[in-house]
Amino acid sequence: MGCKHIFLAWELLTRTACARTLFSQPVLFQPVLFQPLVFQSIVTWTLLGWVGLAWSPAARAAGEDLKAVFQGMLALPDHADDADGNSVEITGLSGVAWLGDDRYVAAMDNSQYLVLFRLALSQTGKPLAVDSLRVVKLSQRHDYEDVAPCPAPVARAMQRERRGARDVKGKEDEQFVLVCEEDTPAVRAFSLADGRMLDAVALPENMLTRWPNRGLESLALEPDGRFVWTANEEALPGDGPSAAEGNGTVVRLTRLSLPADDPPLPFDRLRSRREPPAAAAFQAAYRVDPPHSFVRVFAGQPLSGLSALVALGRGQLLALERSGAPGLPPFASRMYLLDAGSAVDVSAVERDLASRKEAIVEKRLLWKDSLGINLEGLCLGPLLADGNRGLIAIADNGGIGTPNQVVGLSLVAAPPAVKPAVLGAVAALVAIALLVGRLTSP
Repeated sequence: MGCKHIFLAWELLTRTACARTLFSQPVLFQPVLFQPLVFQSIVTWTLLGWVGLAWSPAARAAGEDLKAVFQGMLALPDHADDADGNSVEITGLSGVAWLGDDRYVAAMDNSQYLVLFRLALSQTGKPLAVDSLRVVKLSQRHDYEDVAPCPAPVARAMQRERRGARDVKGKEDEQFVLVCEEDTPAVRAFSLADGRMLDAVALPENMLTRWPNRGLESLALEPDGRFVWTANEEALPGDGPSAAEGNGTVVRLTRLSLPADDPPLPFDRLRSRREPPAAAAFQAAYRVDPPHSFVRVFAGQPLSGLSALVALGRGQLLALERSGAPGLPPFASRMYLLDAGSAVDVSAVERDLASRKEAIVEKRLLWKDSLGINLEGLCLGPLLADGNRGLIAIADNGGIGTPNQVVGLSLVAAPPAVKPAVLGAVAALVAIALLVGRLTSP
């Protein structure tokens, strides 16, 4: 329905003999609300409001057809300086997070480093240039796999709990991040200013039972800042088999509650006793696809796992799967959209999760490609000039001589369709106006 149809309905409804007859009566319609010009304005904005409902975010969210579109990639430098001016090799990039504006942070696995950088994007999300690289040395070394922003209230709460003090002093502009690692495993909070660790987020017991190098691989902060999502890369030992040629694997999407900066007041010391205990972690079962088809070049077994998550809000997630093979193509990536928030909670399922087929969350493919690189990290980026949302992915060079890569994609929504109910309401108003107009015509 175009603008010309809206204004045609306006003309038909406000210029009929009915409108002219009714609203020209000075005795019956003295209030200003019923003056012809006011009536025309009300009708106009009513029609525009109804039609606008069809294009509202809520209407679009219910039926829009999202897809991810590859925009391009850019090689990253292989060295950057730390705070002391020491040159650090950039390798093993495994996670990325957007910090606002053009600022990003990436995690390096098997190290104690994070990499800060600025990234310029085109209007459609193509990476154009990267600069201002700086390495942050963390206070602890682990196999870090992904990174996410840490909201300031969460950081303050962690500092308060760790120090046992009511007043937490620190720089107002100090920024913190959450980082997951799979060797302990744990989700830890660090300062980007000096690399000190604040605290760790409690994990459910079942997430501690993982296969080596197949533990926590992903981390995504919910937009409301209250929860963070993480997941094991491949099935836990008690849940089912790892991925193999022709077979996928089932992992646990785990939503963790974050601490809140809401200390008891001096005059309400019993408040903490009255508050209900924190909710247990929520978990959803997610099935990763089998390894991609390949032409074997050398010996070895293919693998497939969940490498990154992006939280869109209210449990809506993007899942980035990555598979590797001893052949060509060596890597393949798949991006899916899913609603973990409405999935069955499987946190109470102790074993054999892979056999609970009825609990597996549904997913819809948004994008897949090989690109010839090992995509490990993914994050939501800024709103682009063309109205779509940017997605930034990071590629691990894997120590095989390939360059570190940053990949740009865009999250594109198909043009929304107007609701039939809206069209029906407009058509009914027009028909009534025409009918009454004919009946009251001289």
